[in-house]
Amino acid sequence: MPEDKVKEYTEESLNRLNLSIDAKVLLQKINYKPEAVEIIEDKLRAFCPVHKDKNFRTLMVDLKSNHFKCHYLQCEGYKGGNLLYLYSIAQKCNLGESALFWSKTLNVPLEEIKAPEEEKIEAVPAPAAAKAGVEEDHFAKGVSFYTRNLLGEAIKEFELVLQETPVKELEVRNMLGLCFMKQGSHEKAVEEFKKGLECKGREEKEYKGLKYNLGRVYEASGKMKESLEIFKAIYEQDPKYQDIEQRMKKLEAVEGAPAPRKIKISYV
Repeated sequence: MPEDKVKEYTEESLNRLNLSIDAKVLLQKINYKPEAVEIIEDKLRAFCPVHKDKNFRTLMVDLKSNHFKCHYLQCEGYKGGNLLYLYSIAQKCNLGESALFWSKTLNVPLEEIKAPEEEKIEAVPAPAAAKAGVEEDHFAKGVSFYTRNLLGEAIKEFELVLQETPVKELEVRNMLGLCFMKQGSHEKAVEEFKKGLECKGREEKEYKGLKYNLGRVYEASGKMKESLEIFKAIYEQDPKYQDIEQRMKKLEAVEGAPAPRKIKISYV
């Protein structure tokens, strides 16, 4: 199964599959010291099956989000990720093979991504000062690669734009964040969206798409509180923005908070 096969499936179905995995069962299948697993409340601690730890339980799994991290700096799992990724690096298979294995094992179907033209990108407007020419071609190529799920190629094109046209940093950071989000690299996506929000001298409306996407990646990675805070901030600015009210209500229901009331906002 090709390594990029996982990119043919929707992020939602991959997240659903990841959340369906029992972390303890996964470690049993990897079969590296499964008898030494410790579960305390919503955290699982174990000897890391990636670097074959023998002295300390360096592997930590958040059982709410099914995301892991190894606390050994030299380990391939140090940056963490979801359980599909943990299984792939521990078993030395690619992410697509890991997803297919768990889909069949748990009988959880994976949904294929729809045709590119049906996919919605939360873009941000380009600055009037952006240079035309080769740099614009790189950006257009990057978007084209992104919509065709050729994410490695898209990232390379966007990085070229970042080097050659600093004025487009906000737009590039947004697209890089979307690429990493599709790959399931949520920490990298968060980093890119935050860097985009740090770009100075742009109008407030230009940051809105970045904030929305940052809220989405927090939600996808199980950080519901952070996601809700961002969606609330957007809602206070623009209650009709995208599906912000529905997303906020969904997260508030999860958090056990009351449903939001629409408020009248006075714009200056």
